[in-house]
Amino acid sequence: MKVGIVGRVGSGRSSLFSALTGQQLGPGAAAKTRLGVARVADQRVDRLVEIYKPRSTVYAEVNLALPPNTTAASLDATTLREMRDLSAYAHVVGAFGGEDPAEKVLAELLELTTEMVLADMERVEKRIANIKKARSARPGEEALLERADAQLAGEQPLRLADWSEEERGLLTELGLLSQRPVVVVANVTEDAVADGAPEAVTAAADDAGLALLWLSVPLEVELAGLDDESRADFLEAYGLSSPAADRFVMSCLALLDQICFFTVGADEVRAWPLSRGAHARRAARTIHSDLEKGFIRAELFTYDDLMEHKTEAAVKAAGKLRMEGKEYIVQDGDVINVRFNV
Repeated sequence: MKVGIVGRVGSGRSSLFSALTGQQLGPGAAAKTRLGVARVADQRVDRLVEIYKPRSTVYAEVNLALPPNTTAASLDATTLREMRDLSAYAHVVGAFGGEDPAEKVLAELLELTTEMVLADMERVEKRIANIKKARSARPGEEALLERADAQLAGEQPLRLADWSEEERGLLTELGLLSQRPVVVVANVTEDAVADGAPEAVTAAADDAGLALLWLSVPLEVELAGLDDESRADFLEAYGLSSPAADRFVMSCLALLDQICFFTVGADEVRAWPLSRGAHARRAARTIHSDLEKGFIRAELFTYDDLMEHKTEAAVKAAGKLRMEGKEYIVQDGDVINVRFNV
């Protein structure tokens, strides 16, 4: 699953992609989709490392894509085509050119929603017409598309409606954009960062079912190039608790509806992304296919229990170590040891 970073030419989307992935984009980079990964800066991993002092540390990662953008429009035809293969989007709004940042972001929020709705409406109506002509629909597809068309005709993105898991899967297969989760990244001046997002912008994002981040891309680019000590000093100087890029990556994880579970030990502390609602056997497969095949049980405790009791021995003594079977729904923050037999 990938999160696509989209936005107008000059919005700062390429610079954000570089700050997150460490890739330096040269001339002509916008002509094709660029792929990269961003580390999930999870303080829980840092605390686990302090306890276990492992030889290796692996943070969770989010896959990012930078689709080509060949015109000044935020969603041109090329970008729209590329976006249909992505799981979620980060829409960067350049709100630093002297105009009121709130007005700029509000205008692009409306434009983004409208462009997605219109693109989806055209696609849905074309599919409905083909179904009526060829009578080749899957069971329930035509009724689903009629509901989707009504939602879109009301100028409402599909993400605001309730769909079953099966229906969401079908809408995803059709490449409908307004169903996908979106975070709007307001790229503002350094001075505007400290003020935070205006209430009107936050409310508009909520109404459209969008997440919102208020940050300065140049500031994040500068932070990305600093060592840990210099970064801490820089953040203190600007009155920030952490780089906004860290919050961005965590937001991407949430957009993809992913949680993190952990494996720990002297060899390695590792965070594993996992789809929310997945069973223990699916978590075992994430670690290694052999663990799923020979799954016996999952021994686990929570990160919070470990922080409270300080050691695994104390967690066990407090009765917080649990044995769970293959149907157990893994929770964010679970620390898991898979027992298996091959």
